[in-house]
Amino acid sequence: MYPLQLVTLYTELTLYVPDPALIQSTYKKIVAINPNTIFPYWAKIWASAHAMTLFLHEEPNWIDNKQVLEIGAGIGFPSFSIANKASSVIISDYNSDAVSLAQKNINHLNLTNVTATMLDWNHIPSSLFADTILLSDINYNPDDFNSLVDSINRFINMGNTIVLSTPNRITTNPFIDRLSSFVHKTKKYPIDNGETDIAVFILKK
Repeated sequence: MYPLQLVTLYTELTLYVPDPALIQSTYKKIVAINPNTIFPYWAKIWASAHAMTLFLHEEPNWIDNKQVLEIGAGIGFPSFSIANKASSVIISDYNSDAVSLAQKNINHLNLTNVTATMLDWNHIPSSLFADTILLSDINYNPDDFNSLVDSINRFINMGNTIVLSTPNRITTNPFIDRLSSFVHKTKKYPIDNGETDIAVFILKK
């Protein structure tokens, strides 16, 4: 596990997160033992997660008293930020370290309506249900687009609402185009460094 620090985030939420100053050096030590180790991209709270958190606090109707599932959550900042509003929250990621950290933060916050679980977005169980699905910066690899679109279509056809937060990348456009018929609402948020905007989409029937 990467060395952690306790940080205070938006809405005065405190979470344990990997110390950014030690991620690279820790990763190098792990790779020296296991060269197949993937870099821990999950270990950072990305701009898309911040944008989604802002959106959900501006428009809490999407999660109020709802069953919420965050897929590819990483640290799970959006989920933790709305845990006191949702009926239940599932924080999921394919990386076991991310899931372990989510569980640590669940314990730290004494949350009884939040669970953490391993989940690969390429193989989502058909039995899994939530009123609202949170997807933050998950569409970065075009190789995953087909399985992601299939999963999103299935959730939407089941009557679920998708909240998708994504940077405005060239590679993102084809992915969003395939979901354009489901776009109910779009809201944009600037990133502090000015490189691009984050778009938050509501996808539903």
